Amino acid sequence: MDLIKKINSIYQKNQNIEIYLDMDGTIVEFLFDNENSFMKKGKYLKKRPIMPILNTIEIIKEKYPLIVFKILSCSSTNQMKEEKNAWIDKYIPYICRKNRIIFSKENGDYSDETISTIKATYLLKESSNSNILFLIDDNVKILMEVQKLGKNNIIPIHVTSLLL
Repeated sequence: MDLIKKINSIYQKNQNIEIYLDMDGTIVEFLFDNENSFMKKGKYLKKRPIMPILNTIEIIKEKYPLIVFKILSCSSTNQMKEEKNAWIDKYIPYICRKNRIIFSKENGDYSDETISTIKATYLLKESSNSNILFLIDDNVKILMEVQKLGKNNIIPIHVTSLLL
């Protein structure tokens, strides 16, 4: 699927489009390690952006200026949430704070049981008959939960689709 072609066909009829971006493994390098070092203070800020994805987002942003980009991410701790915000400030500052939805496990926003459904639940609340919502994510479980909603205006996209 060519995401830009899909966006173009929708944009011709409806410019009320929001694109929600996951962070870890979608726009931010996510390497696993046994010590979970990514959770240590200051480590998140050192993570590299996935430039082919950010470049595609830039193309979409320039070609379709009415599209609103938002972050939809989960964070284990409030410290990591703040570091994610600092990372966004550094690499994609055009996504303002009000358009950054970062759930914190530490705050009780989600649990191990609800992590795969929290984004679908959020998108369902944000959807209306007049808007189109895309979720770009690397987690197939999360994308399947979004697909299960059965809403034509909420479109799950696996991040690899931006690379094709």
